[in-house]
Amino acid sequence: MKTIYIMRHPQKDLSSKEDDFFIKLTPKGIEDAHTIAQKLKSKGIKPDLIVSSPSLRTETTSMILAEELGIEKSVLYNEVLYQGFLDELIEAIYFTFHTVNTLIIVGHNPLLANLAAHFTGYKDKLDMGVVFKVDFDTTSWVEVDPSNAMNVEVIRP
Repeated sequence: MKTIYIMRHPQKDLSSKEDDFFIKLTPKGIEDAHTIAQKLKSKGIKPDLIVSSPSLRTETTSMILAEELGIEKSVLYNEVLYQGFLDELIEAIYFTFHTVNTLIIVGHNPLLANLAAHFTGYKDKLDMGVVFKVDFDTTSWVEVDPSNAMNVEVIRP
């Protein structure tokens, strides 16, 4: 079994004049990141790997998740998650280390909504701070596919 948790970063500062890459989370966004991390922890979720967009708001979110979930390894940053190319993201998932069974991906819309739709047909909006969980009935990331996706769950802050 392989599991992906697809998390859109929590609320960002929409009034910021910063370049998009450097926009911070709002205080509510930081609070929501802690809340969602606690919900994941209460479900016994401890990912083997967190892969994040390198933007400031997703980096902050990933660090909160890692701290709250007790992840000792560093977060892996992947530019594909900021650039928004679905095919490249799927390819990156295929190349995930075979020892990883539970993966959290932290990024942005519309890429993450497209990823959820690709694997499961999910069409609802992924709000900021939402986590979309999907299990795959396979032992290999290369075989992760819509045909073996199951146990979909939406976790809200």
